Amino acid sequence: MAKAKKIDKTPPGFQVIESEGMTWINVSKPTTNTLKILQKRYPFFLDIDLGDCLPPFQRPKLLERNDYLFMVLLYPTYDRQEKTVRPVEVDFFVGRDFVVTSHVEMLEPLVQLARDCIRDDHACDLRLGADPPTMMFNILHELLVSVFPILTRMTNDILLAERQIFDESGHNTIRSILRIKSNIVQCRQAMQGHKMVIRKFVQRGQKLFAMDNMDIYYEDLIGHTKEIWDYLENDKDTISAVYDSHTSLVTHNTSQASQRLAALALIIFPTTLIAAIFAMGAENMPIKGHPYDFEIMLALVLVTMLGTISFLKWKRWL
Repeated sequence: MAKAKKIDKTPPGFQVIESEGMTWINVSKPTTNTLKILQKRYPFFLDIDLGDCLPPFQRPKLLERNDYLFMVLLYPTYDRQEKTVRPVEVDFFVGRDFVVTSHVEMLEPLVQLARDCIRDDHACDLRLGADPPTMMFNILHELLVSVFPILTRMTNDILLAERQIFDESGHNTIRSILRIKSNIVQCRQAMQGHKMVIRKFVQRGQKLFAMDNMDIYYEDLIGHTKEIWDYLENDKDTISAVYDSHTSLVTHNTSQASQRLAALALIIFPTTLIAAIFAMGAENMPIKGHPYDFEIMLALVLVTMLGTISFLKWKRWL
């Protein structure tokens, strides 16, 4: 492969690599102005496709045009500070001698791949390719590989949540569980359309460029998407089980607390009743006026309390 190079005077956010008649342009955080610059270079790009490169997010899809294929895929990214996952849209324009990638949010694996190709010619030879199918395969492979560390983080978060179930910090535990459930949903949303879109790319790409036995490589990509989906299915079932366990434990603890409060009320009620009877002030009140009337009433209250406690323990209500 010929020496890869960055084109001089590229607009902000553009990373341009040219090699053996092939061009890869990676556009980070595109704006209306940068997309107009891109359209000047490729005037056959349709306005509707360029408009899809701007928010809001598009669904995963592949559209066949006269001179290129337009493809939209979503990839999950992990925010380490918030510990949350969100999908990032990547738009692909694939023609006979070019590949253009565009992403509104910074997608580090894609930006880093372009940096490596600009900085190191040998890395560019190994990690890209001399034709659109090979270049697309390597880019898609790099993006899919970047998903696996996110799955590992989510699995570790699930294991941590499992250990926190029996801790006293219930509020923090339920927040962690709900955050993990949300992260899994976001990952599933990002990955659910990959298999269909990649298969369409292999089928329709043959009209623009020779695939040259690339089917087996793209089947490998589809295998990666299935593996990722299986991980997500397993994590979904696991976190649901953790959530059910935590909910059951909270319900059990609440039931026990209610039972203890009911037992305490049952202990206090007879003693309160006895005290209320002796406080009536009736003329012929028994014990009243006895030299040890206070001690007798106090003993009666204590005996009633101990008897109630013994009864509750015998019934195993306490």
